[in-house]
Amino acid sequence: MKKPLKEILSEMSTSEKVKYIWEYYKFFIIGGIVLIVLIASMAHSIATKKEVVLNVVVMTGLYDPEYMDHLQDKLYKEFLTDQERDKSNIVIQTMNSSSDQLDMKVGIDMQKMAAELSAGYIDFFIVDKDFFDNMNDQNQLMSFQKTSGITDWPIPNEHLHFSTDNKEDITGIDISAIGLLNGMAKDGEKVICVPANAKNTKYISRFLQYLNKNI
Repeated sequence: MKKPLKEILSEMSTSEKVKYIWEYYKFFIIGGIVLIVLIASMAHSIATKKEVVLNVVVMTGLYDPEYMDHLQDKLYKEFLTDQERDKSNIVIQTMNSSSDQLDMKVGIDMQKMAAELSAGYIDFFIVDKDFFDNMNDQNQLMSFQKTSGITDWPIPNEHLHFSTDNKEDITGIDISAIGLLNGMAKDGEKVICVPANAKNTKYISRFLQYLNKNI
């Protein structure tokens, strides 16, 4: 009959106890350490994870990565308050929707975009005019005036796009008319708009007001 561990260890010196325990229980010890590290890492990740307060999806094939990084940094510094920067994040996603480059990555990006759109997680779209027209015709866009509270946008009428149901509701603006966004995409006319089912109306309204000041 095997002796109990306590009895076995009682007959050993300290160094022998350590060697014995390590020899027979090292896998349990290593497994326990790994488990503790994983739990600590997960807890740290959850505690320090920043909430995405602004999710912008840009559908373009040609863009300047440095421009996007600069814009994201600018928004992080100017749009967010000092208190928000510690716990909030701004995401600008680029997605290539060109029909001649429909590879596997584009397909995955499209599926991800569709899932985020369906869940109401996309706050702003910057898209081709055709894509905008399709959403606008199906009444899938928010009114800029109703969302932001701004009734007068200092932009020439030719750069404004209106709801098909209400010709006074602005549902899109050419980014070429917005200094902050002008030059973002290099492959044709782009329109910024807000999906009708977007949930983050507080920050959407704030961002529209911010855009209005940075025309």
